[in-house]
Amino acid sequence: MTDSESLDSTTTSETSTERKQTIKWPIVAVALVLLTALVGLTAWVRDELATKQQQLDLEIARGLDRETAITELDEKLMKAQQSLKALEGKVSQQSLFGPPSNLAAVIDQVGESVVDIYCDSDGSGGTGFAMDIEPSLEGTSTVIVTNHHVIEACWNTNSVVEVSLGDNFAKTVTGVIFNTDEENDLALIEIDPYVKPIKEADTFARPGWWSMAVGNPYDETFEVLLDRFVSIGYIGAVYDEYFNYTSAQINQGNSGGPLVNSRGELIGINTYGVVGQRAGIWNIAVDSAILCENLLDCD
Repeated sequence: MTDSESLDSTTTSETSTERKQTIKWPIVAVALVLLTALVGLTAWVRDELATKQQQLDLEIARGLDRETAITELDEKLMKAQQSLKALEGKVSQQSLFGPPSNLAAVIDQVGESVVDIYCDSDGSGGTGFAMDIEPSLEGTSTVIVTNHHVIEACWNTNSVVEVSLGDNFAKTVTGVIFNTDEENDLALIEIDPYVKPIKEADTFARPGWWSMAVGNPYDETFEVLLDRFVSIGYIGAVYDEYFNYTSAQINQGNSGGPLVNSRGELIGINTYGVVGQRAGIWNIAVDSAILCENLLDCD
């Protein structure tokens, strides 16, 4: 090979190497750009995932906080309701020892259940009141409670017993004496018209309770029936749970009427009114629970 050919060969080799190097630089540059972009994309994805996770964690925390708050609120509400119920019970119990806040309303409420009873055979009679008792006779709608001695003449002679009801006792119907308890001086009468039953107290009376007797005494001076006459007093004593001694006066004609507490709930049936110089004044109402001894099946 001549010197000229050798030089040409060397020049060609150098040129080829330069070309290869020239081609590699753009490739490297592109690769660097792609790598940089990939790194940036990876970082962005990582940041996005971290942000999403934080948001998710926050939502979960909020959800748990919300549920916890609701649970705590429910517990507080339940405790408040229990406290209120206990307080209402105490207030309700205490109110039985004092007069009602609206006496007129209690009088009207009790008066709706009170009736007048008259025995045509001898002109005797007294008071009665409707109770929430299921009638036993066909064609009757209301059960009236009264004293045995009020209807005794009708019962013994099998004569008609008249029951007057409504405002001023303007309506009179014939009643049927369904059952009697002479031992406890009680009787049941059934009538056809509906009369609103009196509410019953859910506990035995206690000494000190405010009480009101309602009945229909007859004033011989003016020869007038005193429609739903009320007398007010307090329970002085309770004997054997059934016998309520009250300072509310029980006049002749009040027999068979209701003795009620300050809520207008039935305590007992006005039964005895005794006046004596030595004995003093005794007003006794037998507890309504005594009806279960011989007249009603209360099991």
